[in-house]
Amino acid sequence: MPAPKWITPFFYCSAGAALLALLLVFFQHDAERPALGGHAVADLTINLGGQPVREHCTTCHPAGSRPAAANVARTVSPHPDITPHRTDQLGCTACHLGEGMALDLNVSHGLGARRILTGKDLQATCFRCHPAGPLAGAEPVWNGYRQFHVKACTTCHATGAENPGGFYGPDLSEIGSVLGLDRLQEAILEPDREPVNSRMPRFPLSKNQARQISYYLKSLMGTPLYTTPMQVQAGLARSVAVDLPPRGTDLSDGETLLYRQHCLACHKYAAVDGRIGPDLSYIGRQREPDALKTFLDNPTRLIPGAAMPRIPMTAATERQLLQFLVADAVGPAPAGDSRQLYMHLCQRCHAAEGDGHGPIQPNLANFPRAFTGNADFFRAVGDERLLDSLRRGIPGTSMPGYGKLLDEQRSDRLLDLIFAVFIGLERQEKSEPTPLPQPPDRPTSQRQTDALFRENCARCHGAFGTGTGPDALDHLPRPRNLRNQPYFAAVADRRIARAVHDGVPGTAMPAFRDHLEARDIWSLVGKIRAWSRTEER
Repeated sequence: MPAPKWITPFFYCSAGAALLALLLVFFQHDAERPALGGHAVADLTINLGGQPVREHCTTCHPAGSRPAAANVARTVSPHPDITPHRTDQLGCTACHLGEGMALDLNVSHGLGARRILTGKDLQATCFRCHPAGPLAGAEPVWNGYRQFHVKACTTCHATGAENPGGFYGPDLSEIGSVLGLDRLQEAILEPDREPVNSRMPRFPLSKNQARQISYYLKSLMGTPLYTTPMQVQAGLARSVAVDLPPRGTDLSDGETLLYRQHCLACHKYAAVDGRIGPDLSYIGRQREPDALKTFLDNPTRLIPGAAMPRIPMTAATERQLLQFLVADAVGPAPAGDSRQLYMHLCQRCHAAEGDGHGPIQPNLANFPRAFTGNADFFRAVGDERLLDSLRRGIPGTSMPGYGKLLDEQRSDRLLDLIFAVFIGLERQEKSEPTPLPQPPDRPTSQRQTDALFRENCARCHGAFGTGTGPDALDHLPRPRNLRNQPYFAAVADRRIARAVHDGVPGTAMPAFRDHLEARDIWSLVGKIRAWSRTEER
């Protein structure tokens, strides 16, 4: 079939329109360029870390001066004295960034990660040329470096060959080449803004502290300029080490170890509080020694989904730390009435208002049970189960046991307070449960059970039962991880069936008693048992 006659004229017209648009853009950018006043374009080549770097910056900034807005030939002010540095040796982009070869005003001043730095933000590039350490005039970036280590960021993040770091978070070795200062500060203060499912905790930092850390991170732009890649790989280029225990304090060997193993970057012990993780002040009376060792070796084995990374340590250091936690981190229990006891032991997770949104809630694998506004849940749960949770804790979660820390009388009074102040019920006020069907003689087939799960459960609990389905982030509390072996090993079959049959008040888990047959409900119980590798109870 011959081509339509209009194709050729249309092609020429389109090409002409595109060419015209390009010319308009070119003339518009040309008009936006600073007036060069007939001066030739300056072309400076400097040596940075053995690499030649060309710049046109002094075309508009003779000798590093600040030009007048209308005429680059007339300067407003000379470059500040930066002795012992020299602008003719460092050039402009080594400190200020930007795009030194560009002639367009907007592009030359940099976009995104290359946006020019001015004023106090200039110190963000100091550690590109200087090893990290105290540096006159760059105290904030040194403070940022110290904060980065004090907050145990090196446990999860690598920052180059000097600090390979952990593998839990992104490699930050070249983050300064990727993000600008403002974006770095935002990522530090609001880590779950992007991505929304970020595991990084929200550290209790002021804006000034976050800015200082962003200065340090901005200096991470690949191989530093004060050394060669070979020296870095050989370990010959080292920054100043940060001594984590505070100076001038009288600490025991165990307390010093808590600092040096980064425990206090997140956890609380005595008066020191990282405000990220649980209180360790009584952990020796809340967890068994074997459980503590398991947690140190692999945190997610004891609490699936735990945010805590595995802290590298020698076997001798681990023994010393365990000995301290078991022998010294034992209290005594806080004094005072039940209200004071709640604020000491419970509000960190369950919140002072009792709604579950405690200070460390976002960093826990499981949402703490809400007391306020959750009366239906506590009507349906027997008193003995509540007391057992208080005494022995809840396996597979961050809820420890208080049976060795509180006597029965104080435990009972604490539970009375929770009912009276937050739940708004008498402890004896319980609802009559709906009849739970008995397990059938012939359960649903495996194929039918899988189909039932995909249809009714997978959007929240995920296709593999990990609690990370496509709708999981829409709910708080998050859907239960059905592969949580420690949790389900302590839960009876009837309790699992009851959760499917009646739902779980205070969560997004609905009742399925009107949608599923008895054998389907019990087949789902069997599936959960298989996933969590636990036996029927």
